[in-house]
Amino acid sequence: MATINDVSIIDTNTAAAAKVDSGLRRTVCSPDLCDSTNLTVYRRTVLDGRSFDVDAGADYHLIYVMRGSSTGRVQYAAAAHAAEEGAGVLLVPGDSASFEAEGADLELLHMITPRPPAAVEDGLPGGPGYFFNRQTLRALSDASGGRVRRFCAESSVRLLDGSRLTLTNAIQAGEMHYREGGASPYHLHDGTDANPDGAAHVYMTFKGRGKVDVGETSQEIEPGTLVYFPPGVPHRLNAHGGSLDYFEIQAWRSFRTKILSDEPLGLKWYYERQAPDAPLVEWNQS
Repeated sequence: MATINDVSIIDTNTAAAAKVDSGLRRTVCSPDLCDSTNLTVYRRTVLDGRSFDVDAGADYHLIYVMRGSSTGRVQYAAAAHAAEEGAGVLLVPGDSASFEAEGADLELLHMITPRPPAAVEDGLPGGPGYFFNRQTLRALSDASGGRVRRFCAESSVRLLDGSRLTLTNAIQAGEMHYREGGASPYHLHDGTDANPDGAAHVYMTFKGRGKVDVGETSQEIEPGTLVYFPPGVPHRLNAHGGSLDYFEIQAWRSFRTKILSDEPLGLKWYYERQAPDAPLVEWNQS
């Protein structure tokens, strides 16, 4: 039976920090640290008055502002945006962006995944990249009312005009908020024919406390904790002692989810209503 020892749990607050031109860089998930074949994650601190410039090269990059300010800037595609909490960019191969700290440091979550094979993309063109923030992303709530999510990158989420949020299956990622008492079903993720090794699956907690269950074992996690789940390891995340905010990543977005607990209300997700009397629209995850 799987136990909590089968997952990697890393305290990113105390991880070794390398000094770089933009400030500090902490490697918090990599093939060496987490055995994550398709994902490398950095926690970056951009010091006030400095900038982090990134060229995607041949890979996909997702950079998310964990802590920002209205005076900092994200420069992308010849436009400037506020580097506020929850903002960021999805960069496709060949893209570039700059994160400029002004008036306060920026705390960034920086995720890199290689270009997936054609079978994983399943006909998607792979781009373009885009800037996002909490005003441009659609919220989804589960049927139990205990969880809310905003995907930053997800090919099956539809914008209000019917277009896809993301035109690649390289990465699925987004904010998660658990209200007090909120929990995921007990579940696992397996590989697919297109991605037989399975997806690199990561949680990164920001606010509040959580508890991760694996089999009959569990561990509490605090803000700044990164958890990596190898494919096939069953798990559940619970808010613990209040609400919980974290970031969830799957790379590549080609996996099968098997639900192991009988919780029908936790399996359906609905887009946030555009008006109080508007009908609920279910998120089609296929």
